[in-house]
Amino acid sequence: MKKKIFFIAVTIHYSLFTIHSCSAQNIFDLPHTKSFADYLYQSGQYKLAAEECERWLFQQPESDSAFLLLLKSYRKAGLYSTAIEKTKLFFPYFEKMNNPVAKEYSILLLLSKNYDQADSFLNNQQQVTASDRDYLLMNKNLMKKNWTSAEQIYLSNNNAETRAFAPYSIVFKSYKDLPHRSAGLAMTMSAIIPGTGKIYSGDWKDALFSMLLIGASGVQSYRGFEKNGTKSAYGWIFGGFTAGLYLGNIYGSFKSAKDFNHKHENELLKKATDLFSINL
Repeated sequence: MKKKIFFIAVTIHYSLFTIHSCSAQNIFDLPHTKSFADYLYQSGQYKLAAEECERWLFQQPESDSAFLLLLKSYRKAGLYSTAIEKTKLFFPYFEKMNNPVAKEYSILLLLSKNYDQADSFLNNQQQVTASDRDYLLMNKNLMKKNWTSAEQIYLSNNNAETRAFAPYSIVFKSYKDLPHRSAGLAMTMSAIIPGTGKIYSGDWKDALFSMLLIGASGVQSYRGFEKNGTKSAYGWIFGGFTAGLYLGNIYGSFKSAKDFNHKHENELLKKATDLFSINL
């Protein structure tokens, strides 16, 4: 019985000691908050990391490290607008930003497709280095498919030789080799022989369908006029239908050529945006 009482007393004493030790170590203090925020970010829990960064900023409002990690966490979580609004709240005067925060803010503007804002910010702020500014402006132009302007930035100031720019050489080389279809030529071809403009643009199925449909409709119109002359309602109905199909075929050839060009441009744009994402 005495042994049992002694064991209970020791257990209670040890439990009280453990509780006291734990309470003495405040897990919500600044060092623990920093460590936990970094852990959440590194483990890919970006929304939780952002919440922990908010706690960090509450304890240390002037911390640039906390704010930078907050922006990165929002970006990784896809909350671009939230990060942008948070930046405007913390930095109503952009000149107070340091270089890493200014660069991150520029990236957020690009990812949220605020291209005009990004352009204005990058060209009017001194916090972003010249190399970073060129890199971000080059990517802005690529996102807008301004290939020539993007290449000019790529080639200026020896940018092509720097590490961040080097992988983009394949993008600009590929752009020069992009297959292109002339919309005017496609329309002319289809005006002469219906469907051939779409064949020119690689749209074989639609081209053959247009040829058959216009041909069949034209034959029906011809039969109607051949049988009853110009008073043939049958002939006029199919004649009007044929004319509509013919004009639609010309417009379709124009659109087919444009779609061909857009498809190949978008494939190249994806390569460029993938490069941008990898370097973030």
